[in-house]
Amino acid sequence: MYLSLNWLKDFVNIPESITPEELGLKLTMHTVEIDKIKKQAEKLDNDVIFEVDNKSITNRPDLWSHYGMAREIATFLNVKLKQIKSTPLPFLVKGATKINVKIEDFKLCQRYMAVALDEIKIEDSPEWMQKRLISVGMRPINNIVDITNYVMLEFGQPTHIFDLSKIFNKSIIIRNAKNNEIIKTLDKQDRKLDNSMLVIADKEKPIAIAGIMGGVDSEVDNSTTSILIESANFNPILIRKTSQKLGLRSEASIRFEKFLDPNLCEIALVRIVELIKEFCPKAKIISELKDEKKYSLNHNIIKLDLEWVNKIIGKKIKEKEIIKILQNLGFGIKKNKNILIVTVPSWRATRDITIAEDIVEEIVRIHGYNNIQSIMPKTEMGNLSNNQEHLLERKIKNILSLGAGLSEAHNYSFVSEEQINKLGFEKSLALKLVNPTVAHQTMLRTNLFMNLLENVKCNQAMEEVIKIFEIGNIYINKPGNIEKDNKINNKLPYQEKHLAFVLANQQIKTSISNNNDLFQQAKNIIVYLLNYLNCTANFVQASLIPNWADNKIYVNIEALGKIIGWVGKLSFKTSSSLNIKKEIVTAEINLQELFSLLINQPTLKYQELPKFPPIIRDLAFVVDEKILYNDIKQEIINFNALIKQVELFDVYQGNKLGSSKKNLAWHLTYQTNRTLTSLEVDKIQADLVEQLKKVFFIQIRDF
Repeated sequence: MYLSLNWLKDFVNIPESITPEELGLKLTMHTVEIDKIKKQAEKLDNDVIFEVDNKSITNRPDLWSHYGMAREIATFLNVKLKQIKSTPLPFLVKGATKINVKIEDFKLCQRYMAVALDEIKIEDSPEWMQKRLISVGMRPINNIVDITNYVMLEFGQPTHIFDLSKIFNKSIIIRNAKNNEIIKTLDKQDRKLDNSMLVIADKEKPIAIAGIMGGVDSEVDNSTTSILIESANFNPILIRKTSQKLGLRSEASIRFEKFLDPNLCEIALVRIVELIKEFCPKAKIISELKDEKKYSLNHNIIKLDLEWVNKIIGKKIKEKEIIKILQNLGFGIKKNKNILIVTVPSWRATRDITIAEDIVEEIVRIHGYNNIQSIMPKTEMGNLSNNQEHLLERKIKNILSLGAGLSEAHNYSFVSEEQINKLGFEKSLALKLVNPTVAHQTMLRTNLFMNLLENVKCNQAMEEVIKIFEIGNIYINKPGNIEKDNKINNKLPYQEKHLAFVLANQQIKTSISNNNDLFQQAKNIIVYLLNYLNCTANFVQASLIPNWADNKIYVNIEALGKIIGWVGKLSFKTSSSLNIKKEIVTAEINLQELFSLLINQPTLKYQELPKFPPIIRDLAFVVDEKILYNDIKQEIINFNALIKQVELFDVYQGNKLGSSKKNLAWHLTYQTNRTLTSLEVDKIQADLVEQLKKVFFIQIRDF
């Protein structure tokens, strides 16, 4: 928003000793943040323009105007503010043009004022008004339109003027739009409406989108001689939603979104009539003043203990200064001993000032934050405790991102019912949101990898390889361990922390894929992670394969004798239903289970490094694909005490092996407290092969 210094001076006498730069600094310190100060050319009366950061006045509807800002300046400069003189409009009885106004829902429009004028002459507005509008970034159009824009910038109340001759039967109806109703707005765009939107209509058609923009069918043009002035107060939430739906924001909608004071309607209407009569001396009011309203503006009354105020601020401010600050800001004050009974003015009562702490903020910002001396905290500060789970979580993030090369994702905890159904999860386990932020994401996630699959789907066209992980909470529809309140059996839903990651590489072309590299990569990442956390990863056969997984490539993850998660490949059918065109392997680990195991495991005992060199031999053989890697590994390790380490380094499936077969290649490390001979190791390895033939019916590769 832009502020004109010349315009501000109409309402407040700013001492000449204060430069524009000093005034901008004071505004920033006491009220709003000034981004820039710009001096205008001589042809614009050497005006000075202050650019206000709109975010700093989002919750202050009274500051979206020059008069509201002038009130603030008068308060912190301790000078007089020129009061608004509101002249009542003449009430016509005889010969008045009848204007009908009907509000269908007062929740959507609290107040609607209207008055008609005749003998209007459309021409350019006076030079002084054009200069002011240009200075604050507005384009002059004609005297009537310029007046509405001028009054909006002056008092913060948007208004609209219709050509009275274009309103059918001189009837105004404030109603919900009809589905698929069309209106051409002043920007010459056809807008399709729905019944969640509010329109100003006559008995035939909509003539304006309430609070946002007028329609072409009722606009004021050069032939206009009679007009209807609208000054209204619309539901701010509705205006905001309509503006977002239509992708149409205007100076009017920005202000209506801010919960305007309904009393501004009359102030703005009176000012517009005054200016029209000034610019068009022959203009006359030809109708009764219509004022349809149904609102109860609660002028909050707040009791303020002065001792408490000074305690909160941390400085003793004189009672006289406190009263003067509040009165200058428009608050009503009555005193009862050491208690101030403060009445909130209407322009601050819409939702701005509601509690005593809000009043304290008003006092301290006008007094000046820089006038409050900083002091060191007087409370004793204890040492921060080391939270083992937080430390482990940070360590895991470092291992996966820096060590394994995965990128961390941060997703909201919301998922859609469609995702749950496509992945075959039980819907009853998911919590349904009462007020979802996104229309289709109505459930809380029961696992993390659902969100990660959505990440892959959104990025698959841009990235050939995707490797991402996330740490976050999952939620189950059953009572948890956290008390909601003191009532019996009233606990918050169950939640626990999980880790999930997804690997995605080349594009899937058929429903049959013999590529297990991605699955092996995922297992290697799990082994790598758990090794760094000082425990061993084992992969064991799962008794139950979920619907979304390839039933041949899915195993549970075991650590320290307990199942802590799973790793598996997304089936071709599931990938297709989710519109994912890449091969996907995903894993998920229950971190609460893992943390519990790690924190409670015995202290590690370090052993002396071996003094004698190991002998490493490779072993490759073909086996039935249903036989689990972990079963074979355990058989090899248990076969002979000299076998110290077993590592699977390659898995292959192909036409040469035949159907339902896989080739596994291993590194075997032999070591003891003496030097081993090759003959000794050859004998053990030959016996091992015979044992594996008996147990797993392996075949040594001969090609």
